Amino acid sequence: MAAFFGELVGVTTVGGNAPLADVTANALITCQVFGLDVDVHPGCDRPLVAEPVNAPEIHGVSGFAGPALPQLDRSPSAVGAVEYMIETIRAEDGLWLVPTGPLTNVAVVLRQAPDVIDRLAGISFMGGSAGAGNRTAAAEFNALVDPEALSVVVGSGARIFMSGLDLTHQFVVDDSMVADLRQIGNQGAEMLADLIAAYLDKAEARGAPRQGGMHDPCAVLAVTHPDLIGRTLRSVEVELNGDFTRGMTVVDQRPGSRSAGNVEHCHSLDDGRCRSLLLEAVAALGGAGSGGD
Repeated sequence: MAAFFGELVGVTTVGGNAPLADVTANALITCQVFGLDVDVHPGCDRPLVAEPVNAPEIHGVSGFAGPALPQLDRSPSAVGAVEYMIETIRAEDGLWLVPTGPLTNVAVVLRQAPDVIDRLAGISFMGGSAGAGNRTAAAEFNALVDPEALSVVVGSGARIFMSGLDLTHQFVVDDSMVADLRQIGNQGAEMLADLIAAYLDKAEARGAPRQGGMHDPCAVLAVTHPDLIGRTLRSVEVELNGDFTRGMTVVDQRPGSRSAGNVEHCHSLDDGRCRSLLLEAVAALGGAGSGGD
C-alpha cells in the first residue's frame, strides 16, 4: 500500500506467479536488498473459487529465477494481509492499494469491510488488458488466476486504475534495460538485472522476442506520477464463464458509449521518463555494492 505521494506503508503478498510461501520470501528479500523498512504480510494462498495457478515457465518455480539471492534475515509479520489492510485503512484515510498480483486479498478486504471503500484514495492494479491476453488469447495472467476477485474489485465503487497489458507493454524491458541496470552496479540493480536477463532468456527459449513489458511499476507510477500515464474513465467487466474467454477484461472503448464508467483505464505512458524514474529509484535504494552471498 502507498500513500498518494509515494510513501510505502506496507507490503502484502498473495499466491500468483509462485506459491504464497515463495512470493512472501521474494518480497522479504526485495525489502531487505532495497532497505525498505516495512513489514511483509502474507495473504491468500489461493483464489476465491478456482484452483491455484502459477507461472514457473515464466519466472521459475520460486517466482524469482535468475539472481543469486542473499541470505534472508527477515521474517514475515504475524498479522495477515487482509487483517493488516483493514486495520491500516481504517486508521489512515487516503491510502492507495497497489496490487500487482491476483486481486484475491483486495476482494476479501472489500467483502469483509466494505466501509474501507470510502476511506481509500483508490486501487491501482496491474492486470487485465484492453486487447490480447498473455496467459490465454483473451486473458492476462493476474486476471485469469482470480477473475472472481477482480470482478469484486472493479464492481466495488472504489476509484480504480487499471494498468493492463495494452499499457504495460509500452514500458519496454529488454537487454538495454539489463545493461543500464548493470551500469548502476549496486546490489538491487544487479538483482534486477539478473532477474530480467533470466526472464528474457526464457522468452527467447519459447521462441518469443527478447523483450517484454515492465508491468508492475506501471500500477505504481499511475499513483505516484499520474502525469506520465494517460487515463480514460471506461466501463470494464470481467468474463467469468466463457470456455475460451474466462478472465478477459472487457473494456468498452466505443466512441460515444453510454456505459457508466467504473474504471480509469490506463492506456498510454511516457516510456523514456518512466524508464529514467525506475533507474533513478534503483540507484538511490539498491545498496552500496553487488551481492549474492
